[in-house]
Amino acid sequence: MEIDICELLNSMRLEVSPSKSASGAVTMPPPIDVSDVLMSEDPSYHSDEGSDHSSLSSHSNNDESYGCAYLQAIREQLDKFATTNGEYLEAIFTHREILSSYPAAHHQCARGFSDIAFLLERRAWRADREADTEAVMAFRHEAWSIAASL
Repeated sequence: MEIDICELLNSMRLEVSPSKSASGAVTMPPPIDVSDVLMSEDPSYHSDEGSDHSSLSSHSNNDESYGCAYLQAIREQLDKFATTNGEYLEAIFTHREILSSYPAAHHQCARGFSDIAFLLERRAWRADREADTEAVMAFRHEAWSIAASL
């Protein structure tokens, strides 16, 4: 039975029929690349292996920091930033207060929140970081809100 199915699938051919455009010319759709792409795995992603301090600090030292001084301070202290008790909500609400007092200084804050969300998403799991996925969603939502309002 399996051999019959395999033979049937091998004998099948997919062909694209040409279509006519409004001017009457026959057009063929562009070829589609159907090759598989291998995805590399990040061994530190949500694992207890390795030191997450080195990956976070090396990432933050090599990349340019975006956002106001408050977001840059959060990013620099990200390895100590616990999310279990909702500290990320306090950070968002504090930033909203700062933003409302002087919006002109916050043009890069949407990118800053996105960068923090990215770093939280990549750091290793620990018990005091149970809510990292919730914080990532909240920071990304805040980034979208800031980008839409400025």
